[in-house]
Amino acid sequence: MQNMHRSPASKKILFFDKIRLHFLKICFIILAMENLYKINGEKSLEIKAWAKINLTLDVLGKMPNGYHQLSTVMQKISLYDLLTISVQDTPKISITSNNSAIPTDESNLAYRAAERLISSYNIQKGIKIDIKKHIPISAGLAGGSADCAATLTGINKLFALKIPSEKLAEIGKSLGADVPFCLLNAGTALAEGIGEKLTALKSHPPVSIALAHLPVEVSTKDVFSRYFGRSEGQSPFMLKAITSGDIASIAENLANDLTEVTTALHPKILDLISAFREHRALGVNMSGSGPTVFAYFTSETHATMAIKIINKSFPECNFFCVRPKNLT
Repeated sequence: MQNMHRSPASKKILFFDKIRLHFLKICFIILAMENLYKINGEKSLEIKAWAKINLTLDVLGKMPNGYHQLSTVMQKISLYDLLTISVQDTPKISITSNNSAIPTDESNLAYRAAERLISSYNIQKGIKIDIKKHIPISAGLAGGSADCAATLTGINKLFALKIPSEKLAEIGKSLGADVPFCLLNAGTALAEGIGEKLTALKSHPPVSIALAHLPVEVSTKDVFSRYFGRSEGQSPFMLKAITSGDIASIAENLANDLTEVTTALHPKILDLISAFREHRALGVNMSGSGPTVFAYFTSETHATMAIKIINKSFPECNFFCVRPKNLT
């Protein structure tokens, strides 16, 4: 018969194996909690809200409800706002930000997102949302929609509401047309309808993108009301380019039907587009209804150099060097 008694050495090994097992369990718990932590004794969560650009924006016509039917290939980029969502005992919604231009009432989409979940899921606690704003406001980059989506996602995690992604997208759609895309766990997608019908696409290949935000006020509603063109429908060509993964083809097919309208209202946007083309950008486009312009470059060095030179002619602009953000 085998000796059933363990030697001191084997007992020591078993002891350390148990310690290692407990350590791994703790690591898994920490990973599962992600960035959930406590501030002043209350649960909080940090979450990034990614900006987007429109690689194409085809306006296909006007629907009976007054909205325009769109076909647009959308791409998340590495520019983001950072939200800290905290539980507070006082049953109210509080919003703070490093940007004084951010509304802190019901006109803020993040506020409305919190309000919707509190009422729909009988949340008895209050919620504080701090927004560290990096995405320019009203820039065609979906900054407000991204904050709204991050708030929905954050509160869902913070209170363990277990709201399915389909339901969260439905709530998001009622708050803003770009919110469902911002909620999508994909960096690249085709958006149709008013933007709520989403098809996740192959991840965008790496590329350096120069982003220029001209600080002028653009009303999306006004831009759409002035659009009477007939779309050539660039999105199908962009879908092929994304599938091929060829940067040159993607850059060649960048297009936006609203560019003509917005640049007629703000000609300096057209000057920006021309400036990027003069500096040998692979392709240039306006995002959304504007006023932000973006340009593809072969390298970060090339993009940074172009920004440095163009900034001298457009000192009022905010410039960023970003890359596609792929979440899957």
